[in-house]
Amino acid sequence: MWLPQIFENNLKKRKGDHHGEKVLQAGQETGEKVKRKRGRPPAEKLPPNPPELTRTLNTLVDMVINYKDGLGRQISKGFVQLPSKKEVPEYYELIRKPVDFRRIRERVRNHKYRSVGDLEKDIFLLCHNAQTYNLEGSQIYEDSIVIKSVFESARQRIVTDEEQKETVSASHSDNGGRAEDQFVPSAVKPIPVQLKKGIKEERSRNTMAKRLHSDLDSDDDLEDNTTKDEG
Repeated sequence: MWLPQIFENNLKKRKGDHHGEKVLQAGQETGEKVKRKRGRPPAEKLPPNPPELTRTLNTLVDMVINYKDGLGRQISKGFVQLPSKKEVPEYYELIRKPVDFRRIRERVRNHKYRSVGDLEKDIFLLCHNAQTYNLEGSQIYEDSIVIKSVFESARQRIVTDEEQKETVSASHSDNGGRAEDQFVPSAVKPIPVQLKKGIKEERSRNTMAKRLHSDLDSDDDLEDNTTKDEG
């Protein structure tokens, strides 16, 4: 009589334990969901940059990456991709904000940089990291100095070109269109160069004729005066 009762009690206990395990699992899953929600939020998708800015950023990155020194060596090769954490763990212990050209290109593509100044910060950070980790005078240390200089020169060149374009565009818009498309009244049309030369030559000839005529007149006057004196 006792055995079935014990078995039945054990069965109920097992069912209760099983139910408890289900509740516990459900609680754990809920806790995991809560933890997941508390984690890092998904990356916010940024609106795309204006095409002009994206083109400028890509041009700057290309100019720096494709630069070659006097020996034809592409100095950016040592900065394209960072070393792995397994191979060089001490690099990541020393460098808090690692960056390479692969990441920079990706950030340009994903519109992370909202200005040329944002790109400049990462380029300078890349150079600073190389100078922090490597010994002064080493090849990669010296290359980082050149990369920074190349970027500054490239930026200055592009900014100057953009300013010139804006100036020309502004002058055209102020004048109501391109200069060659504007109407020029016939009274003030520019004189062709050949015609100008002809006019100058004609004027020169007239001037010379006047001078010659004046000289001849003065000679005639001189002769008349001489004749009068003789008479």
